[in-house]
Amino acid sequence: MSTLVLKFGGSVLTSESALQRAVSEVYRHVRDAHKVIAVVSAFKGQTDQLLRLAGAYTQASTSSATPHLLATGEMRAATLFAMACERSGIVTRFRSAYEIGLTADGEHLNANPTGVKPEVLQNDLQGVDLVVVPGYVAENAAGEPVLLGRGGSDLTAVYIAGALNIPVRLIKDVDAVYDADPATVGESAKPYEALSWAEATKIAFPVVQSKAMRYAADKGMTVEVAALTKGYETVLGAETKLRKTPTLKRRIRIAVMGAGGVGSKFLERCVEWSDLIEVDRILVRDASKRRDHPLAALFTSDARSFVRPDVDVFVDIGTGVSPSLELLEGFLKAGVSVTSANKQAVAAAGERLREAARASGAMLTYSASVGGGAPVIEALKRAVKYNRIKGFSGVLNGTSNFVIDQVESGKTFDAAMDEARRLGFAEPDSTADLDGTDVGAKLKLLRDIAFPGETPKHIEVGQITEDSLVIPEGKGLRYVARCYRTDNGLEASMKLEVLDANHYLVGARGEQNRAIIELENGETWYVTGKGAGAWPTSEALLADVLQIAREQKLKPDLA
Repeated sequence: MSTLVLKFGGSVLTSESALQRAVSEVYRHVRDAHKVIAVVSAFKGQTDQLLRLAGAYTQASTSSATPHLLATGEMRAATLFAMACERSGIVTRFRSAYEIGLTADGEHLNANPTGVKPEVLQNDLQGVDLVVVPGYVAENAAGEPVLLGRGGSDLTAVYIAGALNIPVRLIKDVDAVYDADPATVGESAKPYEALSWAEATKIAFPVVQSKAMRYAADKGMTVEVAALTKGYETVLGAETKLRKTPTLKRRIRIAVMGAGGVGSKFLERCVEWSDLIEVDRILVRDASKRRDHPLAALFTSDARSFVRPDVDVFVDIGTGVSPSLELLEGFLKAGVSVTSANKQAVAAAGERLREAARASGAMLTYSASVGGGAPVIEALKRAVKYNRIKGFSGVLNGTSNFVIDQVESGKTFDAAMDEARRLGFAEPDSTADLDGTDVGAKLKLLRDIAFPGETPKHIEVGQITEDSLVIPEGKGLRYVARCYRTDNGLEASMKLEVLDANHYLVGARGEQNRAIIELENGETWYVTGKGAGAWPTSEALLADVLQIAREQKLKPDLA
């Protein structure tokens, strides 16, 4: 896995409500097999507000207390961002500037970085997918906080990337550096695909901090400037050229089935992305209910006329095989891309759906159906593309995992199930989580990716009951799905297994999912993330929708 630095400034983090959009950008890169260091600025206007507050008490520009006060803006935004990432299932660690050894010298409000401890970040990324650090803040030789100047989070990001010799991408509220201000001249402004440092230092400010550009130019680095979710960027430090690739000028239009726990959270996320996503219609069991829902005007119960080619993506958040399967196949045949969180429907007729997608050129995605926020499907697809897979194993049901942990902590089986339902990790009828039905569908989806066209002669299936949750002292108990290629063909199982206490799969706590992918070249890949709950599942669905928007050549308009 590669590592990159992502920087989120106040132009993107306009308020707390904008945090989750930035989380989606991180998740996009994590599921594409990147480890991420996120450098986070204060929310928009927060630094100015704190400066005014300081000025009400003293001469802020000379007070040694001012950097302490201004640093609280960065600390608040960065810690909340780390928590939001954890909520969406990303395995995250927060680090302060002090903890990563970020030092600087010079004026208290306009210092320059002099050192960082790369080993701290590198060690963290051995166990997590994301490290969040506050930008703009460092420590001088006297142990005092100092600031890196206005826009200093750009400098923090570039400096860390240079120290670790990894790429850096500055996320801005514009999708490129332009030859003129688009807000002033409109569509006549031309975006750059790349800019030499000689040109960039003249025209890229104030989009990028001047000190950050000078530092990167002196070090011979390249720096990407991009907006959230985009599949393109302006590369600073390369040969100057304008971008010729046209960009989508309209929102991606979607139809959604389901407005329950996960569905409501996904629809809430779509409202956050209303500048990029337009919800056209929502299929529910009874459109007369929940009229207080913000999108209730879009509710319909008419499944027969729901499939129409006037949208770009169909989002399936249904349960059970029908009507999800019929709708998925209908939209694919109509040339509409789909994403599904319904593992039962996709597992029931995966090849049929893939054939419909191939015939129409639409995309079939179902990342949310396995692993929630743990990108198991993406990892398997990468493994198949570049290697031959020996086998995989995983803890794939967050509900059963949560219940096992609760029982281990001393709760009764019934109390553990009640708690899982209360927290939204289990449905009122949790039979599928306990008898292997849920894991069986997920195992089939993963099998079809890892070993297409191959079928195990027999699959050993175990159930989770109150009597079966016996955990030997010093060991760990997990419900594990396995599938491996052997001399006798594929061998598969899904059952409770007693494992060593330090086994990687035992480390999956609560609703977390984990998977191990073993390749025939001797490599072993590890995947982890939250596997249950509305936040991780809706994040995976949203990631699929935004991926389709990036990768598909959407029609300029729809009939």
